[in-house]
This record gives sequence, structure tokens and C-alpha cells, in this order.
Amino acid sequence: MRLSICGAAFLVASIVPAAAWADGAGPNFGKSGQLAISWDQALGTPYVATATAGGGGAILQSPGSLSMLDFQYATINNNVGSGTHFGLAPAADYFVMDSLSVGGQVAFSISSASPSQGQGVSVTTWGLAPQVGYDLHLTDNISVWPKLFFGYASTSVSNNGPTYSVGDIGVFVPFLYHPVQHFFVGLGPNFSTQVISSVSQNGKSSDGNKATAFGIMATFGGYFLGD
Repeated sequence: MRLSICGAAFLVASIVPAAAWADGAGPNFGKSGQLAISWDQALGTPYVATATAGGGGAILQSPGSLSMLDFQYATINNNVGSGTHFGLAPAADYFVMDSLSVGGQVAFSISSASPSQGQGVSVTTWGLAPQVGYDLHLTDNISVWPKLFFGYASTSVSNNGPTYSVGDIGVFVPFLYHPVQHFFVGLGPNFSTQVISSVSQNGKSSDGNKATAFGIMATFGGYFLGD
């Protein structure tokens, strides 16, 4: 899903006429004072780990990735029940000087399950991931923007259920294509490893399993100010 969304955005942006440039030059992404809003996955690993652990059975199936904004409604056949999910996870980065950015991602989601029999359950997740990055221009419309982040997420389950907390450190190195001013799409390798993992319930806490993840992630976004 992530790659298909970004692929569509890339295709649409690529057919924009060259006249879309204000002065015939490439984008000036990474200039001091710019604010970039994007869809990142810095919180993906800790978010999925906590939400999956607190998933609440067959009805509550947490998403495999984060979106800036999403709402889902699901029903289970054989009269099992239904569930809803709302999520919000934007990322923002500010260039404090040319090429150097500081920012982060925030995440919030709430999922609820309504079984046909028995008590319903809700799972609430929040997360925060500060990050620092440095953008390097390779050509007029291609750059690489490596970002180092620390992500933390916590998931609590209703009905006196457990609370799961995890934190990870990682790096995301997207290669960005800037087809027009103020817009970019990108793809690059990512790596993260959890350094915090705990489970608490009824005043008792224990360590949880830690995960390490690596792969390829897509991103897209826009930037403003500082032109």
C-alpha cells in the first residue's frame, strides 16, 4: 500500500509540465527556515509492536504501517463482531540552517472492538519520535535526506488490561525526487532496533521482547516557508 500510493503520486507529479518551475531551476529544498511536512515511518516499528501486542484478539487487527490520517471499519463474518480504528501520524521537520533539519513524528490511534458476545475492548496508542536529518543535493531535482530518530510508543488496553511500552533508535535514508516546487517523493533503506520494551499491569512491570527491523520505506511530502 505504501509503495502504491507513492508510485501514483510520483506518476502524477512526473507529467507536470516543465513550465511549473518558477524560474526554470530545480527546487530549493533544504534551505534555512523551511518547514517540511511528510509521511514518515519513524514510529512504525514501536507502534506496530505495541499495538499488535495489545491487539485484543481476532477483531482488533492493528495496521502494519502508519498513515498521516486514517479511519477503518471492519466486520467479521460468522457474526463475530465489528471493530473501528482511527489513526493520526504526521511528521514535520524544520531546517534550522541550510541542509540541517530537526523535527519529529507524533502518533495517536484508538481501536475498538465490539464482539457479538461478551465485553468490548478498546486499545489506545500514542507515540513520539524526535529526529535530526541532513539533506544532500545530488542533482537539481534529486537529493538524499538521511535522518536519525528515536521513537517511543505506548499502548494501553481497556478493562484493566496491560500497558505496552517500547522505544527504538534507527535511521532512515530516503532518496528524494523533487518533480515540482514544494513537493517530493522518496524511497530508501531503513534500520531500527528496540532499546526499550516493557509490559505493566496491576502495578507490576516486566521486560518484553525487543525487535530489530530493516527494509525499504517510502515517503512523500511538501515544504513551505524559507523560499
